[in-house]
Amino acid sequence: MLNEKAQFFFYLAAFICLILAAIGEAWKYGARSRGGLPARLLLLPLGLALWVFPLMWNTGYHAFK
Repeated sequence: MLNEKAQFFFYLAAFICLILAAIGEAWKYGARSRGGLPARLLLLPLGLALWVFPLMWNTGYHAFK
């Protein structure tokens, strides 16, 4: 099971990704990421994955304990 500190950092990283995705591409001067996709298309799925990961990890821990 993930401890509270690890969960906090996952949720904090997810929050930052989602805020940057909501701000849009104005936060990055180039407006393009390294792969050529808009930053929003990269940050939104990453933020959602980081948000869901602690719940998924803890559920898996309790399911297969």
